[in-house]
Amino acid sequence: MSISEEPDFSQLDDSALISLREEMRGELKRLPPRSPGHAELAARYDQTTAEINDRARAAWSTSI
Repeated sequence: MSISEEPDFSQLDDSALISLREEMRGELKRLPPRSPGHAELAARYDQTTAEINDRARAAWSTSI
């Protein structure tokens, strides 16, 4: 899966989501901070963070 694709992050398993985030972090470090590509990728990275938070919340709520 390439960074330019718009995946449904909820469809990725944990390892795929973590790998994608690692790719995104590398690309964010490479891109100039004020570039349009950086802003777009940062927004998608934030979406992956939300997905991870949702998964953690669900896991915690079922373990209580």
